[in-house]
Amino acid sequence: MNRFVRHLGVVAFVVLFGWASAACDSGSGGGETDVPEPGVCIPSCAGRDCGDDGCGGSCGSCKHPQQCMAGTCREEGEPLPDASGGDDAADVTGGDGSGQADGRSLDVADGSGTDVGDPAEDGGAAEAGGGPEVVGPSGDGDGDGIKDNEDNCPSMANPSQLDLDADGQGNACDPDDDNDADPDDTDCAPQDPAMGKFAPEKCDGDDDNCNFEVDEGLGGQGCLPAFVDSDSDGYGDAASQVCVCKPESPGYSPIAGDCADKNPQISPDVMETCDGKDNDCNGFVDDPGAVGCKPVYWDTDDDGFGGGFAVSCECKPGGLGLTDKTGDCDDGNPDVHPLMTEVCDDIDNNCDGKTDVGCDADGDGWCGPFFAVMGTPASCPQGGGDCMDDNPLVNPGAKEVGKDGLDNNCNGVADESGGEIKFECKGPCTGHTMEAYLCSMEVCFGDLQLSSQIWSPTGDMVDSSWEAVSHFGNPNNDLNPWAGNSYALLASGPATGTSHTTDLPGGGGTPDPYAKDGYTTYDNVELKLQIKAPSGAIGFSIDYVYFSEEYEEYIGSSFNDKFYIILNAPKTTQGKSVVINSTACSKPSQYYDFIDPQSGEKKCYIAINTALSEPCSNPQTDISGTGFECGPADSQHGSSTGWLSTSWPIEGDEVFNLTFHIHDTSDGVFDSEVILDNFKWLSDPFSAGTVPHSNNP
Repeated sequence: MNRFVRHLGVVAFVVLFGWASAACDSGSGGGETDVPEPGVCIPSCAGRDCGDDGCGGSCGSCKHPQQCMAGTCREEGEPLPDASGGDDAADVTGGDGSGQADGRSLDVADGSGTDVGDPAEDGGAAEAGGGPEVVGPSGDGDGDGIKDNEDNCPSMANPSQLDLDADGQGNACDPDDDNDADPDDTDCAPQDPAMGKFAPEKCDGDDDNCNFEVDEGLGGQGCLPAFVDSDSDGYGDAASQVCVCKPESPGYSPIAGDCADKNPQISPDVMETCDGKDNDCNGFVDDPGAVGCKPVYWDTDDDGFGGGFAVSCECKPGGLGLTDKTGDCDDGNPDVHPLMTEVCDDIDNNCDGKTDVGCDADGDGWCGPFFAVMGTPASCPQGGGDCMDDNPLVNPGAKEVGKDGLDNNCNGVADESGGEIKFECKGPCTGHTMEAYLCSMEVCFGDLQLSSQIWSPTGDMVDSSWEAVSHFGNPNNDLNPWAGNSYALLASGPATGTSHTTDLPGGGGTPDPYAKDGYTTYDNVELKLQIKAPSGAIGFSIDYVYFSEEYEEYIGSSFNDKFYIILNAPKTTQGKSVVINSTACSKPSQYYDFIDPQSGEKKCYIAINTALSEPCSNPQTDISGTGFECGPADSQHGSSTGWLSTSWPIEGDEVFNLTFHIHDTSDGVFDSEVILDNFKWLSDPFSAGTVPHSNNP
């Protein structure tokens, strides 16, 4: 036996055997030795430089290419030390192998040099420098106090007899203590059969397969439940459950409940929003209280409006008895809510906090024509039917006054004895206000005057194109007002001054819807009125003068500026827009606008082509000082039609639209203008059409 092996064997023998002798022989040696309690493991690395210490610990490991074999580090193929004989046996029993001592002695108990005993007596012996030797079934070759025929590792001292894998081979000499097919030398946990290079990795925080990684991968045994979290919002799809070691790994979540796992804006953590989606994944879409919801109120009378406090907040308010509209001041009355028309009944019907507002504007005890009267309200104790509620002298209880143009008793007939219907305009009627402008035309009808507007169909700026004046041109010319002390000017350029060749700012061109010539129009300016005809009216008339810088050198050309009076009435014109001012043409063989279906005559609208325009060879009307009087063909000379009057039928009480329209044709220069005056209602028979007026009022 070589010196290294002999040394290990002797040390193992001395230590283990000496301990065992002392433990068992407690009454000798002049003292007592503590004996381990039953079941207590005493680790020992005697004679071992690698492998197990007998109690689950390690005596060391070997460096490559050596391996741990029977407690020693040896290369593969190198024979293990033989404790029972062989070449090294002579070192123990004698140089000739006879089993006799060679005269040298070793006191393994106290180092005195005395032999331990007779090999013949205990079945084996070891001299200094020798190792354990199996000497017989009843012997104790490794000196660990366990007879060889009972020792699970007879060639190596292991007094604890630990056999972790219960394979009959003690840990001290078992190269694979835990019997996991992974030798102790390479096993990262040689005492744990669940860990080794052939073991499956488990989710337990250990390197189960000894590859220097812990819980690698997501699968394996004993895994925790997790859910695929594709949108990384912290919640996974319940249908995507997998087992992973770390549920919080990227792409996974330990929490299910995501109902749209590809949309990070949808998860149980997201606030519900009114968008038709289940944002918070609670199984309901657009829950009450979602972001963007509308307050919902009880609607007891089912009129579409609720009162009081909101009972909930809904994305889609509705349902019987519920509404998202509030402001109902009487939720038990379906005829009372914010959209209700006010009725004269001592009730705040529209919930504006006011009762019977406007029912009796003139305070004569009679309610106006546009209000329903229920019972005998305090607002109008006399009843309803006041046909002119801004005049306390006109109501169903008043007496008719002849020749004042009023239906004083509101019976539907003005001036029942017949005659002209008159309305009084209170001046002054000059300036640049709509009130003064309408007043200058004698359009002062109280409640019958419904709306008025000056605008441009071509989008031009029209502020300079209209004005109410007391006189146009020289004071002594033929342009005095026919009624009142003023009249209205309407122009396709500046309304005042003597230069009339200005293209109005802004705007563009548009086709003329009434002319057949197809020329483009510019600088369109309109006065639009909505009027209700008096009950006794059968028609109306208006006086005017048309001026143009195009006259007379452009007759029959494309520069044919025009002035239209357009009527649209539901009964009189069957709801169609009709131009009502036209006359015979000055040169019908060269130009006309339409053929009269009744007479077959070629007709022209009021423009330079009309037969009523005055040639400069002999003008009949003095228009001096206007900038349109006869002269050179420039921006301060032209001509006019003289005073004209257009009359047209209308039905009593008919609500109609009347438009006064003027424009330039083919360009925006060489302007046109018109004076409008003396609008009046007609109650006696008359002839409809346009005729010359007296040249001087």
